[in-house]
Amino acid sequence: MGTTNATPQPKRPLGMTILLVLSFLNAVLNIFSSIIMFVGTPMIAEMVKTGQLEETMAPFLTTANEEMRTAMMDSMTALAGIKPVYYLLMLVLFVVSLAGVVKMLRLNKSGLHFYAISQILMLIVSSIYKYPLMHPSPFMTDLLLTCMFIAVYYLYFKRMEMENMKNTPNTLEE
Repeated sequence: MGTTNATPQPKRPLGMTILLVLSFLNAVLNIFSSIIMFVGTPMIAEMVKTGQLEETMAPFLTTANEEMRTAMMDSMTALAGIKPVYYLLMLVLFVVSLAGVVKMLRLNKSGLHFYAISQILMLIVSSIYKYPLMHPSPFMTDLLLTCMFIAVYYLYFKRMEMENMKNTPNTLEE
């Protein structure tokens, strides 16, 4: 049998694997959340309009103080103000993000591009539909987390490329 001179597949660092699993779980949970909210938001908006929301929430708010009740009702009212198209757009973007994560799990660098673009578009979509309704807005926190994850994934791929170049014998003849 002949030997092959194929370069070994680089090993994914443990830290990258942990972050990818977290990103995978985040995308899957948000896909389900987006579906539920796309369907449920019109119902919540109708309940807010008719005053049924407070009645429905009453059993859950029995142990809460007045400040907590007000905060929860304000949150639910703000939630009802988000247009369902927001959740549809987020669903699509989380599916693209998930595809990027799966590609990165397979050490395909193009997954980083899918992931980064979808995450940036999520910030833009949220800035249009969601953040204006929230006080205080979580924009800065979301921006920092997005930048951190993209930067860390980029650095992991860069490190793997450098290790791969270091481990690949120079086949050029001088």
